[in-house]
Amino acid sequence: MAAGYLAWASAPFWWPAMRAFGGRRRLPRPLLFSACAGCLAYAAYLALLLALRLLILAVPPLSAGLEQLASHPGIAATLLAALVYGLPLLVFTGWAARFLSARWARLMAPSPDTQPAP
Repeated sequence: MAAGYLAWASAPFWWPAMRAFGGRRRLPRPLLFSACAGCLAYAAYLALLLALRLLILAVPPLSAGLEQLASHPGIAATLLAALVYGLPLLVFTGWAARFLSARWARLMAPSPDTQPAP
């Protein structure tokens, strides 16, 4: 269980790292790419959680129903919580890796104004 949580929680960093280091086209500055993609994935994920929390606070009957569902003990409630919170993180991780990898080489290209050292 702990290994699964560790793999899920660190996915925003190792998934982009596989894209940056692997494949036929290696991205420039792969560690920076992995860090940026991971931070972007977590930022989008936290924005979604904040929006959901505000929605739940705005709609009291929905909040009561979710609290009743979360209060039931057992593996089903734990699995449901893992799916509700875990899948969006993986979706945002895939989105961030694809979004940044398409633009990364252009972002890391040297500025045309810089002159090489003699």
